[in-house]
Amino acid sequence: MQEYTKTDQQLHLLSQLIAKANRTFVPKKEDDSHTNLFFDHLGNRITGRWIKAKDTKVLFTFNIDTQTVEVINDKGQCIASVETISKHIAKIEQEIEEVLPSIGLNPKGFSEALHFEIPEYELAKNPIAKIAPEGLSQWKHFRKLANNACFQVLGLTQTWEEIRIWPHHFDTGIYIVPTKKLGIGFGLAMEDGMAGAPYFYLSGYPLQGEIIYKNLPQSEDWEWKTGDDWKGATLKLDMLQKQDVTEQLKRVDQYIIENVKWFLGYEN
Repeated sequence: MQEYTKTDQQLHLLSQLIAKANRTFVPKKEDDSHTNLFFDHLGNRITGRWIKAKDTKVLFTFNIDTQTVEVINDKGQCIASVETISKHIAKIEQEIEEVLPSIGLNPKGFSEALHFEIPEYELAKNPIAKIAPEGLSQWKHFRKLANNACFQVLGLTQTWEEIRIWPHHFDTGIYIVPTKKLGIGFGLAMEDGMAGAPYFYLSGYPLQGEIIYKNLPQSEDWEWKTGDDWKGATLKLDMLQKQDVTEQLKRVDQYIIENVKWFLGYEN
């Protein structure tokens, strides 16, 4: 998963440019969801949210094949673009700021620091390099799998929520409230110290009482964590990577079914 994680980090860094557009031009929401992103696997791009500009609306996107920031209008046309390869992140940000007036947006505030911090990746110190094809292919595959897995959770619980990438932690995820006593968080997270690899997570948040973690569904595919910092079931991508696509889907489905049903029936 080394190339996948390297790609994850580079796209996390570059996606902050789209998050800044969201932060600057999208009406603010208390939960910060106005800054959210989305991986559009059909368009091979990471998108922001629609923004009002002149007599139209525009979407800031990052084309992950060409590694170009593109501004798309409501007709699907690219009306402005900024290349990123071989440029430092500060230079890219400056060039985006310079094209904003041409699409009817006031650049004031765009370059200000975001209200959260991301890890200080070593790659941020150098000009942006072209993403390795292996890492990019893996990233597209697993983020598409994450989008589909989120839909499976929504279908299983018959709830609805946006499937978004949160620019702070860069996880593809959802939060749902399937019952009056329970919230569930589900998604695909970047590699971190808790799991040591990129991983799917599924966790419960009691809205009444508390969750008693006993008689947990067990499998060699996933691991339950019930420490003080975080409680839930994790499914690592390095395990899935060893399987073919059909087997990957089967194992993710089983992970969702067994653990969502456990949370729905927990005792408190």
